[in-house]
Amino acid sequence: MVDIRFCTDDNFDQDVELIKKYKIGIEFQTFYDPFIKNLAKTVKYQKEQASKIKHKSMHAPFWELNPGTKMPGLRKETMKMYNFAYKIAKELGCDSIIVHNGYYPGTYGYTGWVKRTTAFWQEFFADKDNSITMMIENQFEKDSELMKMVIDSVNDKRLKINLDIGHANCNSDMSVYNWIKTLGKRIGYLHLHNNHGKDSGASNLDEHLDITNGTIDIKKVVKLVKQYCPKAVLSIESSKNAEKSIELLKKLAN
Repeated sequence: MVDIRFCTDDNFDQDVELIKKYKIGIEFQTFYDPFIKNLAKTVKYQKEQASKIKHKSMHAPFWELNPGTKMPGLRKETMKMYNFAYKIAKELGCDSIIVHNGYYPGTYGYTGWVKRTTAFWQEFFADKDNSITMMIENQFEKDSELMKMVIDSVNDKRLKINLDIGHANCNSDMSVYNWIKTLGKRIGYLHLHNNHGKDSGASNLDEHLDITNGTIDIKKVVKLVKQYCPKAVLSIESSKNAEKSIELLKKLAN
């Protein structure tokens, strides 16, 4: 059985009911904002509401965070936010945490950035157990090479890739399908949503449309996932036409 999950949006209670209806997993996205009011109360409430959901993951804060930065203060803040996410994920019973890779093209050369990022992850994992996998997500990367280098350099089973197919489609020079082929089993998780690509002329390229609405062939994506990274989690990251997306993905994946 393929592990399918759904990302919660602003309508948490509604999303949880949908997740329970289709008997799939949950990705908590509330805590990408570390400054929400009544944090402890919110964690407690969401934990209770999702108590009967088996498979759980969480999206960490990502604003301006960068594990490969040369700036000591920013590195410290990145470590702080990832530890903040880890603590909450433990409380919620999550098996994985999604973090953005943090690299913006042209700001650093690959070699130095990978070296610093490797040191960051080695420090992060030093006091962690094996219960949670950190999934680094592509955002602005032009191809898969940098993330491949990070995974191979860190060489820790607790670090894998979250391939966001929507980000790859609108920001990358490499097709979504080649991302899957080149990264293979380094991929442990996928964010599934659709858009019309970077040449569409849309004002917001990262449209986060349902998986059937855009230029990504979701059937081909699922077929390649089965071939190259069959154990990867498939997480729908669009609230648009949610039931249609869930039903289609369950049909394609199983």
